[in-house]
Amino acid sequence: MPMREGLTTAGFAMRILLIDDEPLLLKSFTRYLGGVCGHDVVCAQGGGEALAELETGEAIDLVFCDLTMPDIDGVEVHRAICEHHSALRGRFVFLTGGVTDEATENYVQNSGALVLSKPVRQIAFDKILADVSGA
Repeated sequence: MPMREGLTTAGFAMRILLIDDEPLLLKSFTRYLGGVCGHDVVCAQGGGEALAELETGEAIDLVFCDLTMPDIDGVEVHRAICEHHSALRGRFVFLTGGVTDEATENYVQNSGALVLSKPVRQIAFDKILADVSGA
């Protein structure tokens, strides 16, 4: 998966893949990340849709992924990204409502990925965006 040049340049608009099975959250997060922050947000309503988007070869700079989804969950999306799109491994953020089983908790804790708890506060998005962009 190609990554775009210039991620450390202040003001760079990132291409963000946002994965969640809840349409209202996708809309809300897109309004903030795209409308307020000015990033290019690509929405996927589930893990299967997200993996198909990644296969297009379009550059993605950052992934926010719901942990619990009915088709392909966040753990499986993360595993696929680590295997097939390793450049995104350190640019992956789990979104969670907090209810998971022990195996999922263990995977997330050992994955090295960041975790944001829902509801996500804007300041939490801002910190991750600044860290990834180098601002």
